[in-house]
Amino acid sequence: MPKIRFSDLPRGLWQHLLECVDQRRIPLADLRRLQAWVKAEPHAPEGDWYKDFGSFKLCGSGEYPKTFPIKGMKPYGEEIA
Repeated sequence: MPKIRFSDLPRGLWQHLLECVDQRRIPLADLRRLQAWVKAEPHAPEGDWYKDFGSFKLCGSGEYPKTFPIKGMKPYGEEIA
């Protein structure tokens, strides 16, 4: 199973993720939970996935995180722990 990449993301994808964080006003405590999860070098299933962090969800595909859906929007893919 591949690891989810958070370094060396394509520039456009990185900018999109940062814009989503800003627009959704994600609380610092939940961003710290995301940071701890990233440091654990999580593995991703093949295909689409999402991870729930409480005030937000992170959706991705394979090794790439893709977006933070807005509140009320259904995440896509398989939920990962």
